[in-house]
Amino acid sequence: MNIVKSKKAVVITNGYIKNPLYTYKRITAEYGFSAKDIVIAADGGAANCLKMGLVPDIVIGDMDSIEDEVREKLDLKSNNIKYIQTTCEKDESDTRLAVEYAVNAGAKKIIIAGAIGDRLDHSFANLVLLSSPFPEDVDIKILTDNSEIFVVKNSCVINGQIGKLISIFSLTPYTFFIETSGLKYRLKNEKLLLSPVRGLSNIFTEDTATINIKEGQLLIIKEL
Repeated sequence: MNIVKSKKAVVITNGYIKNPLYTYKRITAEYGFSAKDIVIAADGGAANCLKMGLVPDIVIGDMDSIEDEVREKLDLKSNNIKYIQTTCEKDESDTRLAVEYAVNAGAKKIIIAGAIGDRLDHSFANLVLLSSPFPEDVDIKILTDNSEIFVVKNSCVINGQIGKLISIFSLTPYTFFIETSGLKYRLKNEKLLLSPVRGLSNIFTEDTATINIKEGQLLIIKEL
């Protein structure tokens, strides 16, 4: 497999994107992506690419959800699209294949759009994908119509907006918090358990929140 190299990558999947053009504008204006960055469609995500006005560099997957009409429209727009077809019987989801392609291409910043949809199993798999053991210097986020989703494995500062919501979930049996700041409901020298859930709908009280953890791993869903 010849890898198309890029420092940034946009992965478009087959989930729901309410406002495709606005989503693309947000990816470029707020996240710093440009036409020179690689665009990868995960199988049926090619249809979302068309809705966003994008022509993917790569379409990857078992090709069970990309319609012939979509492929014909893409091929009319460009004859440089690379199709990578995999077997239907595989361990990896199409989204995972697309993200792994981006990582192997050297991407250090990856945005996934269309990762959440009607298929709860696919949506859950895409959320858990964020916790995969990718290199530490790779920044991967899921972008929905109203939220940004990412995984925190170390202490960090999270940019936000006063009054906006942020939900914090432990992906490990527990995550031990040394201290948090910039949030209405603070944690200090205590554990946030995987279940029962206690980190739902916290609120930014400052434009940045500091999360200082000793051990564990978190899934963050930040309102935009």
